[in-house]
Amino acid sequence: MSPATIIKELPDYEYPPQTSEKLEWADLEALDISKLSQPGGIEELSSQVLNFIDKNGFFYVTGHGFSGEDIKRQYAIAQEFFDLSLEEKTKYLANTAAGDFRGYKAQATGENAGKDNDERYNIPKFTPEHERPHPQLILDHYEEIKSFSLHIHNNILLPLLRIFAHALEIDEEYFVERHRYDAKGLEYLRYMKYHPSPKELWAIGHTDYNTLTFLFHQPIAGLQVQTPTGWKYVRSSPDSIIVNVADALEFLSGGYLKSTVHRVVRPPEDQNQKPRLSLIYFARPEADVRLVPVRSPLLERLGLQKEVEEGLGGVTAEEWARARIAKDHRFRAGLVKTRETEIIAGVKQKYYD
Repeated sequence: MSPATIIKELPDYEYPPQTSEKLEWADLEALDISKLSQPGGIEELSSQVLNFIDKNGFFYVTGHGFSGEDIKRQYAIAQEFFDLSLEEKTKYLANTAAGDFRGYKAQATGENAGKDNDERYNIPKFTPEHERPHPQLILDHYEEIKSFSLHIHNNILLPLLRIFAHALEIDEEYFVERHRYDAKGLEYLRYMKYHPSPKELWAIGHTDYNTLTFLFHQPIAGLQVQTPTGWKYVRSSPDSIIVNVADALEFLSGGYLKSTVHRVVRPPEDQNQKPRLSLIYFARPEADVRLVPVRSPLLERLGLQKEVEEGLGGVTAEEWARARIAKDHRFRAGLVKTRETEIIAGVKQKYYD
């Protein structure tokens, strides 16, 4: 099979209604990256980052260039994918035991059913390294999925990396040069479906292991961020993308850009009887990038300049990601009965239930 050149029709996707319950929402900043095309734009946005990033690694991005229909179109593809038979979907299983998230992960069943109630399909970068079989549905919409993914990388991720570099007073291309799309490395778009479950905690408190995570509009509440005053819900709005800083960027920025602790809880009563779809993009450094902190004039001036974290000096972004994925797989699959603490090279996993 090969990717189709004709975009096929799909049933329209309609968002579920917002909850009517009163929830405690996190107060998050919004970066309007369209300002980068204006004189003084990067200075303004960098100053904004410096005012909030050490307090909360969750924020919104506006001015991102996607229309509401662009995003709903991806949800329509996701919805059709999850409606495929389990037999069809499991032809494309991800090898999570080897630390590889490309492909399909099924909802846990049997004695492991309580460990997760979601299924996922991860579509990697559109480069020769990641050529692999896909369901015909994905091939039918291959070019539009590719266009959507490339827009995130080129027009949202890279501008944000330049803003962060400017804030740290380093070469604006420093992080960009470690996230070249054509270089070896795993970056992927995820279609995700949480199935209704009576358990209160759908995803335990954790940090992501990549650079930045982009979460697209989904009005079913459930995502929470850990704040100094406790867990708070993250509000989703149609015109913004929720972004969170993840482990790799924390390491590369010497700990200044904090990997954000978050979790997913059971949605409110008026939303918890239906599945919760998610559309997520995980940006990650190139495979061979070592997770060593940048030398930053800002950090040196603030007395925050870090040396290489013990154990991480020789660890690459790919090794870090594979170790975390494989560790999570062992617990989800019931190969270990308790959560492991060491990830790799003596670096410990933290849990935030």
